[in-house]
Amino acid sequence: MGRSRLPRCRGCLLPLLVVFVLQACDSAGAPTGTLHWDSAGVAVATPVEPLWGPDEGWTVGEEPLLEIGTAIGDPDYLLDDVIGAVRLSSGDIVLADGGSGELRRYDRNETFVWRAAGAGEGPGEHQFLSFLGLLAGDSLVTYDIRLRRVQIFDAEGELVRTLPVEPPWRGSWPRSAVGVSGRRLIMNFADGGDMPEGGVVRWPGIRIATLDLSGGTIKVVSDFPGQEGVIRRYGKSVAHIDYDFGKGPRFAVAPGTLAAVDTEAYQIRLFSLEDGRIARILHRDIAPPPVTTAHVDAEIEKYIETNVLYGGVSREQAEDMARSRREDPRAPTLPVLRSIRLDAGGNLWVEPFFGAGIDIGPFEVFAADGTWLGSVSVPGGLERGFIPDFAPGLEIGDDYILGVWRDAQDIQQVRLYPLDKP
Repeated sequence: MGRSRLPRCRGCLLPLLVVFVLQACDSAGAPTGTLHWDSAGVAVATPVEPLWGPDEGWTVGEEPLLEIGTAIGDPDYLLDDVIGAVRLSSGDIVLADGGSGELRRYDRNETFVWRAAGAGEGPGEHQFLSFLGLLAGDSLVTYDIRLRRVQIFDAEGELVRTLPVEPPWRGSWPRSAVGVSGRRLIMNFADGGDMPEGGVVRWPGIRIATLDLSGGTIKVVSDFPGQEGVIRRYGKSVAHIDYDFGKGPRFAVAPGTLAAVDTEAYQIRLFSLEDGRIARILHRDIAPPPVTTAHVDAEIEKYIETNVLYGGVSREQAEDMARSRREDPRAPTLPVLRSIRLDAGGNLWVEPFFGAGIDIGPFEVFAADGTWLGSVSVPGGLERGFIPDFAPGLEIGDDYILGVWRDAQDIQQVRLYPLDKP
């Protein structure tokens, strides 16, 4: 549908022209959402109902097609903090083990093939392996957040190239890798500038840019406010601390596209990686839920358990630490979602917010044009991480999902599940 002309009107103000069309219809013929164009000509989809009926939609199989990882036995299958895995054109799997800094390849029968890289600062080694991506021709790209360098390996695990990441802007530093598009690595840079005086802040800011893996050129896509935090000053000392239920940006990458959302509002913008322009917007009228006493109690309990499990303190010590934490400032509302992902077909997978006593729900899936398709549940145990930006990667293909799970004994495993699209 094109943009229509409004009749001229003397003595009256014409409102901004917005054209609404039916986006799709459910099985009963009712509209599932609307589509309009904003003043900049960007398409804005506002879905209101899922397209799939109760017995329709995509499903993830209950049994994995492939499972790698064991608690004891062959060291080739012992995993330690896997940060991601990719599927090669042959069907083989390469995983990145953050604990050892290694890359490991397994064939479609779960048989170990080779290991490469390792811990260290030398060529082909990693000190803090935080990202693994797949390039054309089954080349592999990694990012080391501590050494601030990118490394490219061939399909046999041989080092091809090393690229230091040096942002061309003052007060900026590389924070993480977000994804791969062609021969470009999409990166998240912290944009420091001057630290605010104090209080609840969105600092440091975030700059998303592309790193050309052929020549090392860095090109800005867009800037975003940072994650909410609290700055406190104690005389000459300054502390930048977490802000419970704080809002912040989340990102996902597919070829040619960056998806971005700030968790304070359900408005997901999709940018072109070629010129940084907003190609379309997905919007839902969902207000952030208020934070309740039950949410705070659940968050404090998680804080206690985390310190006992990982901080090496007793339960009593952790409870003492938590008493002062109750008085810390926190956001009045919950985030509207937790994370976003783009699959191989450009469909958007939205992970609802969970934690603070809220159970993990299914992903909500939206087509590339903004149509709300419906919900897709994944088998329990998917590892989601404490911080979404640094959670293990989840690769969603046309007919599979590949990620990191933990079994009933808390053993980390890389699993490949079938994705059925009837």
